[in-house]
Amino acid sequence: MNININEDVDALSQEIANGPPLFPAPNTIPRVITARFRRKCSRGERRITGYGLFKLFIIFQTSAHSKVAVNKVARDLWKNASRDNKEGYINLCSQIN
Repeated sequence: MNININEDVDALSQEIANGPPLFPAPNTIPRVITARFRRKCSRGERRITGYGLFKLFIIFQTSAHSKVAVNKVARDLWKNASRDNKEGYINLCSQIN
């Protein structure tokens, strides 16, 4: 099973590399994302974070991948992103929260 996860991580990384850039963050939030987070009852009192929004963009821009693969790739990309790149997603959160 570990090999399948590694293959999924590699496939997701390749899909992200060939897709639209994740950085800088988009200037506006797509309506589907805004609608998803505007329903406060669906997420309780939790606030969306810059990392959470970044991960959601990865999910929307790629085909179906395992949750483990998405988490690993998103964590690695976020960890290696510059402060300015992260700031774009953090600022977008203020439009949602």
